[in-house]
Amino acid sequence: MDFSKTSIVELATIVANHLQQHGIDVVLVGGLAVEIYTENLYLTKDIDMVNTNYKNPQELRNAMSKLGFQKKGRIFVNPTTDITVEFPSGPLSVGDESVTKTTMAKVAEGKIPILEVSDVVKDRLAAYIHWRDKQSLIQALAILLKHRTDRVTLKTFCDREGGDGPYLMLENLLRKARSQKLTTMEQLQQLVTDHFIANL
Repeated sequence: MDFSKTSIVELATIVANHLQQHGIDVVLVGGLAVEIYTENLYLTKDIDMVNTNYKNPQELRNAMSKLGFQKKGRIFVNPTTDITVEFPSGPLSVGDESVTKTTMAKVAEGKIPILEVSDVVKDRLAAYIHWRDKQSLIQALAILLKHRTDRVTLKTFCDREGGDGPYLMLENLLRKARSQKLTTMEQLQQLVTDHFIANL
């Protein structure tokens, strides 16, 4: 199959629906979930999906091969596109918290099973807390500028993962981003950079 003119969201929809037809349930996580929830503020070339009914890896390879994707290391590649597909190992979780409820993202191309917006934020914050990944912190900010989430749940998660410092910093950065009416990833990047420089 030729996916040279297929957008990443459309391809994710095709893959998810195709796998479901082969009895393989998946949930979209990672960068593409961020792209969808930030309404394209953040862009990625990778599709990450967790197989939630733990099908045999060979079944996954067989199903993906029918779409022209072959496994190369940890990722699946197709010669007609530079978009890659990866299936991180389960169970579905964010930080040390298991995910039991997911949702469907309604996109122009159909529907994609996806983490709820609050769990995508938690996932990005966990990456910052545990690995000091500033890009993940910026992505969490970008999502929170577009979506209201339960702050009590978010604070509880941050406190459990790494103390109250990360959450207080997040709220501070979010206030500044809103007051300055920041609208791009570049502006958020600068905001975060300035924050860390000021706190050296």
